[in-house]
Amino acid sequence: MLSAQQLTQFEEEGYLLLSGLIPQETVTKAAQAMWHLMGMDAADAKSWGNFQRPPLSGFYMEQMSNGNRIELFGVTHPDVLACCTPDYLTVLHQLAERYPAIPHCKSQHPDGIWALNQFPVPAKWKSPSPHLDGDFRDFRLDPGTFRATSLTYLTDANSHEGTTVIWPEGPQRIREFRKKNPEFSNHVRDVRALFPQLDLGKPMEVVAKQGDVLLFHHLLPHSGTINVGESPRFAIRYMCLCLACRKWAKKGEWNVWMP
Repeated sequence: MLSAQQLTQFEEEGYLLLSGLIPQETVTKAAQAMWHLMGMDAADAKSWGNFQRPPLSGFYMEQMSNGNRIELFGVTHPDVLACCTPDYLTVLHQLAERYPAIPHCKSQHPDGIWALNQFPVPAKWKSPSPHLDGDFRDFRLDPGTFRATSLTYLTDANSHEGTTVIWPEGPQRIREFRKKNPEFSNHVRDVRALFPQLDLGKPMEVVAKQGDVLLFHHLLPHSGTINVGESPRFAIRYMCLCLACRKWAKKGEWNVWMP
């Protein structure tokens, strides 16, 4: 269970980075399964540029437009789903229960995996612009778009190697703006459009170890980055097949799980 200090940090800064929720053996097997699912050899960098989905695999696989990011939607491989441990679920639900007014999934467990795998690219790393999840959808900030979600790292996420950048002062700055401007739009996309003008505070690059979990809520400004290192960075979020999560549709029948 989380401490009072951790719960306060999650509320005020919008995130927690936790270790120890997933056994090392479990996350190592999950990473090995991910290589297999993409038809690649971890020891052969030449194989990283050509992914091959196994026949009858039952999930969607896309190489994103920039060519160095591969996403898998609806993975149900048991070795990857095993990362959703009882310890992880205990912490996740403890955080989610703090926001009962926000609509959410009724299922206690996800149905599948959304993998976000960032491969090395020859480029200069730069800090990205922040966004809020769902800012391109017709979502509203009150009561909120989701209660808690997470990014689980199947590999190390070293500095400038496909890390996530967050703005920990952002949630409080957004709350302050909305308090001072009660008549302003409640739409996520409209508040997001003001980010260049708002002072969201200093960005922070989240450096994580294999098996770490980044948990965050709907008011945390954040963004992914390119990987200019030498090794791929694998990370996963969880997916759902239920209608309650349908507003977070990602690919085919798969939606982002919103516990």
